[in-house]
Amino acid sequence: MSDKNNDQELEKTTDATADEVTSEAEPNDAIESVPAGSVQFSVTFDDVDDEGTVDDGIYSALASAETGATDETDETSEAEADAIASANASAEVTERNAARVNETLRLAKTDHKDALAEHAEPQGKATDPTMTLASRIDRVLVGGGSDDILLKTYPTFALNKVTVAGPKGKVNILDDANFSCYSGHAYALLISDDPDSGITADAKRRALMGVMSGLTTPASGTVMNKSANTVELEPVELRGHRLGIVPQLHAVQPNLDAEQNVLYAMNASNRNFLKPKPVIARELLAKVGFSEATSGVAVGTLPLVQQRLVAIARAISTEAEVLILDEPTRGLNADDEVTVFAALAKLAHTGDPKHCVIVLTASREIAEAADTLFKI
Repeated sequence: MSDKNNDQELEKTTDATADEVTSEAEPNDAIESVPAGSVQFSVTFDDVDDEGTVDDGIYSALASAETGATDETDETSEAEADAIASANASAEVTERNAARVNETLRLAKTDHKDALAEHAEPQGKATDPTMTLASRIDRVLVGGGSDDILLKTYPTFALNKVTVAGPKGKVNILDDANFSCYSGHAYALLISDDPDSGITADAKRRALMGVMSGLTTPASGTVMNKSANTVELEPVELRGHRLGIVPQLHAVQPNLDAEQNVLYAMNASNRNFLKPKPVIARELLAKVGFSEATSGVAVGTLPLVQQRLVAIARAISTEAEVLILDEPTRGLNADDEVTVFAALAKLAHTGDPKHCVIVLTASREIAEAADTLFKI
């Protein structure tokens, strides 16, 4: 009997122990059944990858740590509740920030395209949709023709409403002469007689040469070299650097050779040069197409066309940007006219710097060879 009772007591004790073990294991089973993905954590923009998605590395690490940390009870602690609430709030802030960034980027792209479409081309000109922005900028900077002058505040040389009075009691020789010239172009002033007033072409030409070279002060109006009024400049600055003048008479020293003629003008300008002046003189003569001996031969013994080329080389020897020539082809045959005008066109259209070439002539044929013609 005692053994049987003992066995029954042992069996009850075993069952009670098993019930206690089962009861204690239930809280852990409840914790393990909670999905790891239900726990949220805050992130910053540093966790966003190139594809716009959030890197889940930090989520995996934190979720693993959260799963491994079990409590003795199935109730969430106050600290955990605060952490979850903070994580939810951070996630909402992150989502709002990301939405604002994406919207800003979208608007910036739209506004940039609209601004380019509005301002890339001048008003009144159609825009080729196939052109790139670089192509449009190049077209604006380079320009399309002799009259397409862009991005220039002041003309290289201009007469603004210039009047030259005639003899006392007579009509004005020039009355409100007005034109503008730019570097990189060749211009012709076509001068003709005025039968109504009795003013001859020669009188107009002499008046123009006087005011354009700064030797004569106009009765009204201004002669401008860029932003400078020529009457306000010192003669050595105006005619020794800014303007290259080729008159009909005394354009060269006939007793000097070609090289000495150019050196004469360089010395008179009182300027400093980076290379030896004889070297520069020979380079300038070659630039204008002079084909005779540069030294040892008096210029007065050379053909007239070669004398004109020496005069042009003298005019540019002082680094003058503006060249003013009084009938440079007078007395030349057709072939020599081409030679001289080709040299002038080369100076205007090529090289650094490009020159502003202004030819005074009574010949319509010569005037029409220029890029732009002004009637005086």
